[in-house]
Amino acid sequence: MPRILIVIFLFLWVFPAHEAAAQPRRTLLDDGAAGRITAAPQGRGEVLRLTRAGRTLFEARDQRFAPFRDGTPIPIADGVSAIGFTGWTGGAYCCFTLHLFHRGPQGLAHVASLPLGKREPDIIQLGGPPIRLADAAFDFWEVPASLATDLHPTIPFRWTGRALEPDIAAMRRPVAAALGTACADMTAIEDRPPADQRITTYPDAATAIAALRAQDWAARRGTHPGVEAARLAACLVYAGQAPEAQRLLRAAWPEGTPGLAETERQLAARIACSPFAAAVRAANPPRAPYTTAACRRDGPDQTAVFGLNWR
Repeated sequence: MPRILIVIFLFLWVFPAHEAAAQPRRTLLDDGAAGRITAAPQGRGEVLRLTRAGRTLFEARDQRFAPFRDGTPIPIADGVSAIGFTGWTGGAYCCFTLHLFHRGPQGLAHVASLPLGKREPDIIQLGGPPIRLADAAFDFWEVPASLATDLHPTIPFRWTGRALEPDIAAMRRPVAAALGTACADMTAIEDRPPADQRITTYPDAATAIAALRAQDWAARRGTHPGVEAARLAACLVYAGQAPEAQRLLRAAWPEGTPGLAETERQLAARIACSPFAAAVRAANPPRAPYTTAACRRDGPDQTAVFGLNWR
């Protein structure tokens, strides 16, 4: 490696540590006896803590924490709101987590930590109430960084009175919804159409299959048909329609065209390691396709599609 690159690498590695260490302890929210949320230096990053009456009730670690949208209350149910703080891992394309706290009768309480993936907090849409969140386990589908497509299957949440949790009943949707806008990307980018206008929709599975088969599967420009097929399949699985997802994938894939096996393995692997894997399984029939794999975070199936060089 050239000497100048080594110097740059060492600077980028050392500077975040120095920056974090130099940061003072910060009080992000002080509700007096009801609780306090602070961010304090720890190692090369920070620790976010909720404390009340001298007890630590919640903590999380990340490179840096900041109030979500300057502390604007976030509606999480009818008449119920939360205050959010985002954690950032550091890095060009990843990753953010939104930690939500509710002011309840017992004081401040942590009610959810929602992984946003590479979606920057300033441009995400949470929907709702109720909140809807794209599953970041499906970010970077066909290449490891930058221009990779995100499949964004979507999880709706419900407020239990104590916490936010995946709403399994609301996840179960008709095939038409999954082939429509049920899994629209949650980002809201300036100067671009709304998310539900940036995806192709289909009235039924037969139309989707015909449209996919009519595309050029040998092209290496734009979105590869195999990526669009995977997006539809992922949304069908998250809508409780895993058998239909398998049927669509196998019917849409032209015979002899590579990528089907890799797509199916990666789909199952990403579901297995999703923080919402249990909800996805519960929304589907027992032992439904793509829902029974064991999570192997560093396993080759996580990136099986990368080797197809669709870009």
